[in-house]
Amino acid sequence: MNTSLSEAIKEAFAVAPTTKTIIHTLEINQTGIQDSVFISQTRTGINAFDENGLEHTFQPSGFQFTLPPSDEDGYKSLNISIDNVNRVASDFVETAKGSVVPVQVIYRPYLSDDLSAPQMVPPLILYLKDVQITTLQVTGKCTFLDLVNQKFPSTLYQRENFPSL
Repeated sequence: MNTSLSEAIKEAFAVAPTTKTIIHTLEINQTGIQDSVFISQTRTGINAFDENGLEHTFQPSGFQFTLPPSDEDGYKSLNISIDNVNRVASDFVETAKGSVVPVQVIYRPYLSDDLSAPQMVPPLILYLKDVQITTLQVTGKCTFLDLVNQKFPSTLYQRENFPSL
């Protein structure tokens, strides 16, 4: 069971009331390289607050994804496809290709009657890879940070940085 989900959204998933809907949103960012893109699965844009209390305008966009399961089976990925009608996603990815800074995809679910905070805290943060761009859509895989293949220790000990070596 995912403990980061609020009780309200767990109830909405289980009961599916007709008075409130779940609004899926994505933030696509590349820190220090380009501005974030905020999209939502809505017909019109929404203004919603993130987990830090900052307000963002989420543009309507068609996208599909499958959340990774919350179990103990190890490596997980989320397959994502975003409509490329207005070329926002493809332009973002084209700019991102020229940098080594990873592209983050942050998933935040909201309830239609409460846009004051996401219903998942902390939000799900994944990293975009294996991107394909067509005229109709941008597809890719989002994964958790690959800690298994990281160098350890990550700091390179050199005399300039550590004179007492």
